[in-house]
Amino acid sequence: MPGTIPSDFIQELLARTDIVEVINSRVPLTQAGREWKACCPFHNERTPSFFVNPAKQFYHCFGCGESGTAVSFLMKYGNLQFRETIEELASAAGMKIPVEARARPVSGDYDRLLELMQSAQSAYRNELHQGENAAPREYLQNRNISSESAKKFGLGFAPDKWDYLATCLGASGSSIEMLEKAGLAVKKDKRKGYDRFRNRLMFPIEDRRGRVIAFGGRIIGEGEPKYLNSPETILFKKSNQLFGLHLALAAIKRAKKVIVVEGYTDVVVLSQHGIENAVATLGVATSSYHVRELFRTAEEIVFCFDGDNAGKMAAWRAMESALPVLYDGRLVSFVFLPEGSDPDTYVQSQGAESFQEMVSKGEPIVDFIFRRLRENVDIGRHDGQAKLIDDFVPIYTAMPDSVLRELAKNQLMKYTESSERYIDEKMRRGKSQPLYRSAPPARAAGNPNRLIARTLAVLIQNPQMGWSIEPDQDLSILQDPNIRLLVAVFGALSDDPEITTASLVEKFRDSEHFETVQKFVTWNHNVPEGDLEQEFRGMIAKLRERVEDKKNRQILSTNKPDDEWTNEELDKIYKRLSAQAKHAPKEIVDTGSKLH
Repeated sequence: MPGTIPSDFIQELLARTDIVEVINSRVPLTQAGREWKACCPFHNERTPSFFVNPAKQFYHCFGCGESGTAVSFLMKYGNLQFRETIEELASAAGMKIPVEARARPVSGDYDRLLELMQSAQSAYRNELHQGENAAPREYLQNRNISSESAKKFGLGFAPDKWDYLATCLGASGSSIEMLEKAGLAVKKDKRKGYDRFRNRLMFPIEDRRGRVIAFGGRIIGEGEPKYLNSPETILFKKSNQLFGLHLALAAIKRAKKVIVVEGYTDVVVLSQHGIENAVATLGVATSSYHVRELFRTAEEIVFCFDGDNAGKMAAWRAMESALPVLYDGRLVSFVFLPEGSDPDTYVQSQGAESFQEMVSKGEPIVDFIFRRLRENVDIGRHDGQAKLIDDFVPIYTAMPDSVLRELAKNQLMKYTESSERYIDEKMRRGKSQPLYRSAPPARAAGNPNRLIARTLAVLIQNPQMGWSIEPDQDLSILQDPNIRLLVAVFGALSDDPEITTASLVEKFRDSEHFETVQKFVTWNHNVPEGDLEQEFRGMIAKLRERVEDKKNRQILSTNKPDDEWTNEELDKIYKRLSAQAKHAPKEIVDTGSKLH
């Protein structure tokens, strides 16, 4: 859990992390004064409303309201868990998470499962290369997959046994429960279970760091299903992973291009023929996560599909996933193999050079879109042109504001002989409503006092304000939905006088106040920068007055007969009220004077 990572480590990590660099490597930013901007990666928009503030190390979208630190961005953009995000940032910063405080998911099994998956892979590999069953080796030989390639990709074999892993890994303490959590076993009852993978050639699925997190198994001989993947676990989410990515990263960087295919063996055979920048989806449609992940390393994505109807449908889904993140400088193209061929069989029959030439001549995404759309209309007819425009509206509105979108609009004008004014109006009317509305000012449940809200906003956005100014009062006496948060913020500043806005936000990640803290980072407190310190001191003074006023009212509301007040109590009340006489309500002053 996030809380198990030392707070001081996270603060140091954020201090070494530049949020502009983190975001710019994934979403191209342009400078806008002291900030940086881009079209928001979390919702479709034409005009950039996504801003990154390097001073506060914080981002905010004024369109959909998304905001946060570098940690928040990576978690949402990459669909990562907190632990994975911290590990990625730490790796980039050259830092190591303290071993004694390694973060784990709630179950506490993350590291144990990684170790178990590695042990399972070793067992499977040993069974493939040295096991008694020769069928998997014969299968690889028939597919022209060399022993070197099998070792490079860590291929293995799961024998046709119900308890192979439980028997083989028993010495490692892997119980049925742990095997089930790893997706390697199916639980029958509390004490018994059986192996999920049996009589299958095993393809290990690794994360970006090369750690085995799941398996894909291909049946040897007859049987169904032909391919079987691990179920989703705390290690593995199918729609977020790509087979072969870890091994392909270096080649992708060199080529600035990645080839996306559909099969495990396609990746293995292409690599064997010197085409090492290929990855495969895991039997699922290409997701927006896949596209974002690949654009982290590549400038161009080439989707390679079969030329049949299934391949065309898969290509269209891939196009839909790619459109929202197709910013300037990013390229997407499509290659369709002859019907009945796949990358594996094509490269073995036609050679690597022919395959590479076909990839280099891939169909650009806009050409692909219009070719497919025109298949369903007759643009020689006016109603056909109208339908083409209607069909293109959702595609156009899904694209970010870019040169490519402008070129696509110009192409549409040529096909339909329509004016730019008409096309723009059509797109404006047909544009879908945004998924989010602008985020409202930060408010907690109830009716927060504006003084407390403004104090919080100034303090969270400018933590240095709290270094020399403390309320030295029992603020919790005030009744306000945000008062507990204000007390907690002052406590955080007391613990770490050098804390930054981003670090302060992360300090509250596991608390009930997290979302409120994030909102206050971007809330407009209407205090000019040059007046911050003076205004803030005034806010603290007013809070002190309200605390004193509240205490006075509590004292005076005490239901005691006049003769039961001691001289000491009366003297204390009088002094308190005298000190507050300039600001206290008249009825309180009068009552205090009477008592004294």
